[in-house]
Amino acid sequence: MRINKKYTVIYIKDRDSDKFLFLYRNKKKNDSNHGKYIGFGGKIEEGESPEECIAREVNEELGIKLIDYQYRGLVSYIYLDENYKDLMYVYTGTSYEGEPISTTEGELAIISESELYSLPHWKSDELFIGKALNFIDFGEIEIYFDDGKLLSYSFK
Repeated sequence: MRINKKYTVIYIKDRDSDKFLFLYRNKKKNDSNHGKYIGFGGKIEEGESPEECIAREVNEELGIKLIDYQYRGLVSYIYLDENYKDLMYVYTGTSYEGEPISTTEGELAIISESELYSLPHWKSDELFIGKALNFIDFGEIEIYFDDGKLLSYSFK
């Protein structure tokens, strides 16, 4: 099975509350994340480590510099019908320099874990996001899809 793409996501704790910074994706056309609340991150560029990617993406998307962040786990999205997988490296952050701003991709939202579950988001994220938002390492999770439908998952 080929690897289609590798990318990162980080959930950053707001320094003024017990909530987290999320991006409400509502500004780009033809966006697979349109209308959803997601963490910050993006595609890992050639020759770039996941850590370098997350620092770059957070600076580009939020205008802040990460000070403290931790790796929490790897999510493998496995698409059986298309015989490929995407890898997503998951991080949490607890401190940063600067003031977060909204981006060209969406609006900055500061929300709690419980609020997230009542807002539009990827349902498959619920398999690991609770651990990440509580600063718990989860190792690796494989999430299997076939014809766009979630089939199963397993933690490694």
